[in-house]
Amino acid sequence: MQILKANEGETVERTGAPIFEGQVHGRSLPESEHLNAAIVSFAAGARTKMHRHTSDQLLYIVSGIGKVGDRDGEHIVSVGDSIVIPANTDHWHGAGDTGSPMSHLTVQQKGSETTVLD
Repeated sequence: MQILKANEGETVERTGAPIFEGQVHGRSLPESEHLNAAIVSFAAGARTKMHRHTSDQLLYIVSGIGKVGDRDGEHIVSVGDSIVIPANTDHWHGAGDTGSPMSHLTVQQKGSETTVLD
């Protein structure tokens, strides 16, 4: 069992990483043998670029209002909403143009690969 207390761990600046547009911070959570998890925080206007993963991705909105989108459209999401994105689905997520910052929990299979598409 691993426990990471709220005052432990490191928040890392992710702004400028190839997948992000705008100001983004990430905080990794304890890893298991099969899963990776992190809290990702997007400033108002920030989001990911269109991308895909080789495993399913679970998002859970922990604060703010954001958007998630795929090739078929986009959806507004807020605190308590959960999103499952199947493997190899082109998608994006973040605060977007909602005028609000947004943070989400992301969970993926360990070893999943990400391809940025734009």
